[in-house]
Amino acid sequence: MTCWSGLHLLASPTDSLHFKPTHHVKPDVNRRSMSIGCHCQAILFHQNLNTMVATSDIPADTSTSLLTTLADEISSSATLLSSHIESRRLPWPSFSADGPRQPICEDNEEVSRARTALIEATRSLHALAVGPVETTKHFCFNEIYLLGAMQVLCHFEIPQNVPLQGTITFHHLASKTGLSEALLPRFLRMAIANFYFAEPEPGLVAHSAWSKPLATDEKMRACIWFRHAEMLPAVSKLVDMVKRYPDSPEPQDTAFSLAFGDAFFGYKERHPENMVQFGQFLDAFSGGSSADSAESIARAYPWETLPNRALVVDVGGGIGHISAAIAQAHPHLRFQVQDFEDLRGAAEELMESKGVKDRVEFVSHNFFDPQPEPARGAAVYFMRNILHNWSDLYCKRILKPIAESMGPESRIVNCDIVLPEPNSVPKAQDAVIRALDLTMLSLFNAKERSTDQWKELFASADGRLEITDMVGKPRMRMDSLVEVRLLC
Repeated sequence: MTCWSGLHLLASPTDSLHFKPTHHVKPDVNRRSMSIGCHCQAILFHQNLNTMVATSDIPADTSTSLLTTLADEISSSATLLSSHIESRRLPWPSFSADGPRQPICEDNEEVSRARTALIEATRSLHALAVGPVETTKHFCFNEIYLLGAMQVLCHFEIPQNVPLQGTITFHHLASKTGLSEALLPRFLRMAIANFYFAEPEPGLVAHSAWSKPLATDEKMRACIWFRHAEMLPAVSKLVDMVKRYPDSPEPQDTAFSLAFGDAFFGYKERHPENMVQFGQFLDAFSGGSSADSAESIARAYPWETLPNRALVVDVGGGIGHISAAIAQAHPHLRFQVQDFEDLRGAAEELMESKGVKDRVEFVSHNFFDPQPEPARGAAVYFMRNILHNWSDLYCKRILKPIAESMGPESRIVNCDIVLPEPNSVPKAQDAVIRALDLTMLSLFNAKERSTDQWKELFASADGRLEITDMVGKPRMRMDSLVEVRLLC
């Protein structure tokens, strides 16, 4: 997370804390996962810049300075966004503690394009201003120690002990939290240099828009914890993993297992106290501006075209958040949520609270096993972020029982990332996606997949499986809905 002020204003305080993680997975194969006259000119700027930067098609010599081109793009995009904010009477993005958590609403495609263009131009301008040598010399230097400082601050509950309004002295804060008064300013000032907290006067600390969510939302604190406590140690073992297990498909042959002595969820079972924070870390992403919410999935796919009383099987559906949202939006459908038996109580409680308990049933099921008889011939077998947690070998073992249970009108709807072609998306977006791919590798020996890789995977699981439709942007944000049918 390199800190550029313009980028930080456009990327919300909560988005700065996380990216979309893996979830609903259990590496033990005998158990399965819980599983946006002037506006037209501005838009042309956005489209041209996205193409230019995304493809890196930048000439070595040009009569126009790339620095001024990017600066013009920043001004143009910022003007469009400011007009949108002013016309909607929305709160202005701000570093102050009263700044909005999600500064720009993305329900308008023009606004969304402008925000993307602004982030990309800001990122590119920063890189050009710093230059390749300084970038490499200080590569990740800030990020590593920012993460360490934030972990210390969260461990000693500094965010919760800074008043939401007003200030507190370093001395008083140290005495309240037990963090050494000599060390506290060092960690805090590292955070302040990266927009977390503020020091309005020497020796006084206050919240900023970036630190305030850490005081009020335990899920945001869990983002710091998981990155530092579990992801960073795993990343440090990637070289060892690649050397020791270069071609292994096994979920226990991972960088995580080398760091912690056990596969990811085996470790979690031995340390159940960490599962609470890991669950909070996962939940944090359902509210991020880059996330595909359950409601967006209910809108993106043409569920309304399914027959009356058609059955949707939510494979590895956890406690059924997705099924509940689709059921509320499409009352003609029935649902079966499949997951661990120990999730039944929470699932039934959720369905009761959503008013859909009469159409959504929970079934204890291992997705490596044959589908239960009532689920055979279902209209849809839905999976969200299941297959990206597994190597091809295990994905085939998941898909085969589903294919065997499908009828002529059945289809699989798989909700996962589809990797973009190289140089086809802005680099800021691509960086997040590539980080997710390496997350899958380091934690689970799994991967994100391109369109061709998805095609190959489905066909290798069952030669009759073929992709028939894909729903991506703008209806989806990060993931895509991939529809797969049996074609004889």
